Amino acid sequence: MDEKTDLKKFFTILKRRKLTVLITMLMTFALTACVSFFVMKPTYEATANIVVGKLKKEEGYYGETQEIYMLLASTKDFIKSPTVLNSVQKELGFTDSKLEEKIVVQNNKDSQIVSVVVRDQNPERTQNLTVAIVNTTVNKMKEIFGVSEIKVLASPEDSVGVERVGSAALNLAIGGIVGLFLGICLAMFREYWDDSFKDAKEVEEILGLQVLGSVDLKDYKKKTKNESKIKAAKILKEKKGGEVSA
Repeated sequence: MDEKTDLKKFFTILKRRKLTVLITMLMTFALTACVSFFVMKPTYEATANIVVGKLKKEEGYYGETQEIYMLLASTKDFIKSPTVLNSVQKELGFTDSKLEEKIVVQNNKDSQIVSVVVRDQNPERTQNLTVAIVNTTVNKMKEIFGVSEIKVLASPEDSVGVERVGSAALNLAIGGIVGLFLGICLAMFREYWDDSFKDAKEVEEILGLQVLGSVDLKDYKKKTKNESKIKAAKILKEKKGGEVSA
């Protein structure tokens, strides 16, 4: 019974503060739209894969599982190392201090495939970075560490595709939901700090006293205002009627 009463009271508050909820929701939605269309730049993503070791088991080759794990760990660390990143920047002819932050290295458990994910705001640069990073990593691993069984899975130029991450519609939907919750929170906050009585029933519930009658101040003010206008009109009419024209 108490839960039903509390829920009913909650919806009563929302109904009474619906203007607050609506304005907050619209303002948040408008702010999200402005940020999505005029501030945020689109982000693109490309993925390429590197195979570490032979997928087919051969006798005498990486016989210990520990060796595979060590080689995988070394490859994942090496992808974002200065050796690879500096070579990539030199090859592509540009400098980016935040290049490492654009690279995400993924590897599922018990998998010999390492995925390199690159995110950037330029689709062409995203693809070029992805191709350069996997190729440089494989070449440097063979050159520096003498690892022979490491290669790029398929041809990067043919397999690397660029996709846009996120969308304006998704941002607007999230902004609308967030605005709704903010509006509800603001409505409840205003209700909490509002100590005035809303109706006779609330007076009876809080004070425990029976209400014998009520006065609608809005109607009273309106009636008083109308009476004042009528009285002023009568006085003006009487003054005008008492004037003597030459």
